[in-house]
Amino acid sequence: MEVCYLQELSYWTAQSLGMRLGVDIEFANELIQALATRGVLKLKSNDEIDEYDLLGSDTVDVRGKYQFVFVGLAIYKDVVLVVYPKYFGNSTPTIGQMRVVFKVIMRSMGGKPQAMVAAEDEMGSNDRLALTLAILDMYGEYGEYANHTKEYRINGSGDISWERTLERHQPFLSGGAPVYLDYETAYTTRDQSDFITRLHRVVVTKCSADMRACGISDFLAIDDIELSDEAVDDLGDATTLEYKIDNELGVQYVTWKQDLLRLLRAYVLGPSVMVPTNMAVCLGTSSFYHIWELGCKAAFGDQLDVPLNKLPIKLNGYWAKRSTETLLSIIPKPRWYVFEDGERSYSGPASTLIPDTVAIWQGDVGSIFAIMDAKYYTPSLEGAPRRVPGVESVTKQHLYQAAYRKFVLDCGFERVVNVFLVPTCASETTLMGEVEFPSIFEKEPAPFAYGVQMWTVPAEDVWRCYLGNRQMEDAKDVIARAAR
Repeated sequence: MEVCYLQELSYWTAQSLGMRLGVDIEFANELIQALATRGVLKLKSNDEIDEYDLLGSDTVDVRGKYQFVFVGLAIYKDVVLVVYPKYFGNSTPTIGQMRVVFKVIMRSMGGKPQAMVAAEDEMGSNDRLALTLAILDMYGEYGEYANHTKEYRINGSGDISWERTLERHQPFLSGGAPVYLDYETAYTTRDQSDFITRLHRVVVTKCSADMRACGISDFLAIDDIELSDEAVDDLGDATTLEYKIDNELGVQYVTWKQDLLRLLRAYVLGPSVMVPTNMAVCLGTSSFYHIWELGCKAAFGDQLDVPLNKLPIKLNGYWAKRSTETLLSIIPKPRWYVFEDGERSYSGPASTLIPDTVAIWQGDVGSIFAIMDAKYYTPSLEGAPRRVPGVESVTKQHLYQAAYRKFVLDCGFERVVNVFLVPTCASETTLMGEVEFPSIFEKEPAPFAYGVQMWTVPAEDVWRCYLGNRQMEDAKDVIARAAR
């Protein structure tokens, strides 16, 4: 298959995409239609464009152009498109870098649970790909499905089964004590001819071959697996296979085996090919910004849901009484009132501010209260600011700080850090800029921040933290630098 790398947010016409792929314009139009149906491409007009939809080299005129609003893999017939994140800029990512991207996408999708949901419903082509990956993932984690049988032998080398020995053999008395010349021994053996085991081997082998045929096994780091030379049809038709799988489900009580059996049932009842000829199959997301938010939460040690009494600070009397609450729950809420017959009465609280990431750190300057907002932007401050967080985002950061004002003062924090976190393919975290909002938000005395800083953070470091569920090694240093 033909593999082509394209950048997220890049614009294409049928003509330009056809030239890039080396296909005729008829096929390019067919491809665009298939991808647009899947939400990979979106037709744009000048009326709905804004600067966040543009890459650094884009022109303003986008009429009649299609934009990739997706990160991941898109497969159509013999074409495999690898749509890589916009922060790579002019550099094309390596296979290793894209493997990491696909890992974080899979994790954000929920991995096996997502496929389990799909397994209960009718299989679509995207579900088929997710199902294939889930089966391979379970094989990598648990190995082959196997049933074991217990056998007994007389005078064998296995463990003695005294219950069967007492039931089946006559003892001899020696010095008043019973002596058994023959005894029963137990063995646990694997049933190599078990039908479900055979089916699992066939399906895993087919799934591996499908990944290889699609040309995406390298991107997903999937090894070639050959466990069987049989085909699924050799084991019976769909009705027969479903019947045997359901019978096995009725007697199987191991959770992972139950999950696998449901996946196998969905596989044998689904379409016979992973990639239908008239449809695009996609593995990816149009909400990569959300994955960046999740990654930054892990990398910078988000503590929004941590009870106050678990934080590395000393609580005074007021906050000690609220020690079981979290940093999220102590944010004040708007209070709405209703007027009826000229009387005002309380209507109840409404939803309130929710920061991306809040963390408490100890630095050279003392205790630091960090408010961080993950922005999946590719900003530029050369000349006029472009693709930077807008007025609403800047305003929210100031409101977050105001929401924690009492907590910060009562707990004696030395600094408040207010930061935007944007991705970069560079290897170092860098202070890119700072935004102030004079006359609207006046400069406040210490420990509060006046401006909101913008730091570029290596995306690969963030992804490693997200996948490993750990904090970034230099996160504390970054916050300390921001506090100076």
